[in-house]
Amino acid sequence: MKTIDKRYILTLAGVFGAAAAASAASLPALYTAAQATAGQAVFAQNCAMCHGAALQGVAGPALVGQRFASAANDYTVGAIFGEIAEQMPAEAPGSLTHDQYVDALAFILSKNGYPAGSTALAYEASLGSSVPLVSQVK
Repeated sequence: MKTIDKRYILTLAGVFGAAAAASAASLPALYTAAQATAGQAVFAQNCAMCHGAALQGVAGPALVGQRFASAANDYTVGAIFGEIAEQMPAEAPGSLTHDQYVDALAFILSKNGYPAGSTALAYEASLGSSVPLVSQVK
């Protein structure tokens, strides 16, 4: 039986750990903390009944984790936001204000590991965003 050098294992662990940290650190800050906080209330009132309070999916799909947005899905923030703004809530599509849609997106981004920043997310910019949407939640 071959023995594996512990230094080799530690080196691999360090490389993979650094890559994961670099990936999370390189995520763009697309929204403000205030938008995510407001989005939590919008989500609770308009989205949670289908997508679950923890975004886990109920009658609608999950909005967090790899089943929602893995690198293989090749989603962008703009594509997901377009769906949200045009098709949600399911019983009254397009019925929220632009700010409510943006805030809901900020909340979803926050729950998927995207950091808050100092620049507010805007409706038109969200629709046209080509930023990849890859959940950091495993």
